[in-house]
Amino acid sequence: MHYYHIWSLALALALGACSQYEEMPSGKDYAATVITQQEQEIISLLRSSEYGWSLILIPDEGNHGGINLSMKFISDKEATIASEEYGETVEVPKDPKNPGAGTEQIYQTEFTSNYHFSHNSGLRLTFDTYNKPLNYYSDPDWGLPNGYNGDYEFTVDKVSPDKDVIYLTGCRTNNKMQMIRLKGDTKAYLEGTKVIKQAVTGKALAPLQLGGKQVALSIFGLARQLWVRYDDKSELHPFYYTDEGIKLIKPLTLGGETLEGLKLDKDKATMTTLDGKSKLALQLGKYDLTKDYLRLYFHQGYASDQALSVFNTANDIQWSDTYKAKYKEFIDLGQTPDVSRPSMRLKISEKGDLWDSFQPVYYLDFTSIYGEPNQFHTVRIIQYGLSYFYARRAQEWLLENLLYYSPYTVSEATDGHGYHWLTSPKDNDEFWCKVQ
Repeated sequence: MHYYHIWSLALALALGACSQYEEMPSGKDYAATVITQQEQEIISLLRSSEYGWSLILIPDEGNHGGINLSMKFISDKEATIASEEYGETVEVPKDPKNPGAGTEQIYQTEFTSNYHFSHNSGLRLTFDTYNKPLNYYSDPDWGLPNGYNGDYEFTVDKVSPDKDVIYLTGCRTNNKMQMIRLKGDTKAYLEGTKVIKQAVTGKALAPLQLGGKQVALSIFGLARQLWVRYDDKSELHPFYYTDEGIKLIKPLTLGGETLEGLKLDKDKATMTTLDGKSKLALQLGKYDLTKDYLRLYFHQGYASDQALSVFNTANDIQWSDTYKAKYKEFIDLGQTPDVSRPSMRLKISEKGDLWDSFQPVYYLDFTSIYGEPNQFHTVRIIQYGLSYFYARRAQEWLLENLLYYSPYTVSEATDGHGYHWLTSPKDNDEFWCKVQ
């Protein structure tokens, strides 16, 4: 009887196990099969676009504005990516099939890398080999440790019914983005965005009437920020370029009226709101620091006590830091000939633990103020390279003060040595220095 109960129990367990496995998914319903099908479907969709897809990459939680990218998925594992901003001169074989033909230099804007899909909190698209137009915005060299804080991994949220839009979320930033099917050659579109950028960078617009308020607008073309002022408010609104103008990532709404973007008119002297209701003149100030620079002097007799205190404190911070140094008593502000972008640049004067050629550089952007040709305003963008690590405390002190006292007025009058006066209207002219 004892053995009978054991065999009865074993038979019941066996029958139960068989019943359990009968209820589990099999064939096309098996979990791994479903996952594989999802991946193959999205890969097939990506490869189905003859001209590829456009993506507005939004780094740094939108604080920098959006970047136009084009992506063409040329195989199940490779994609070619281009951007409105990145390109470089490379040397390639004249004839790949004939090594003796030598090489030639070309300007390359498209770069190929690998990609794959995985399942990690959803269906995830990862570009897993370095691609310069894309990884330019996640490279940690641009201001340690996070660079522009851009994405190279995206979660696929959904696909539009017509299969022309893929909705994504950046895995790093959590920004919502869209990949849109291109209907024509993307090169012409990307070139069009460059034309717009060149035409509007650093310019101010005539005041806009929006929702019963007068709104002042200026364009930070490199940072892709629209500087907006109304009442006692001063705001930055990120945008991205189109081949016709600029479009705000989040529209500005006041009093029931909305500004979504601006279209550059054919004369390139005015811009029109996207609803067509307002045409605004463009104005470039006399001191366009996106193309030129000013040298600000910080030594006795050349600057106010307030300005001297700011600079001397930065020097004290650097000298007491792990990497000791002192700086020459001037700052180059704007586009200098030997730096790739407009910036705030220092030069070393007295070396402690730093090398002689050390020059901290922090990239800035500049814009004009409508009706005030002698004024300019500035915002920070990002620091490139290791100088941020070595000089970050002193540099942050200078940056925060320079930004606090902005905008600035540059006097018309000069002395025999070509000096102008830089003053800050924000602080009743107590912050001032000589510039050249």
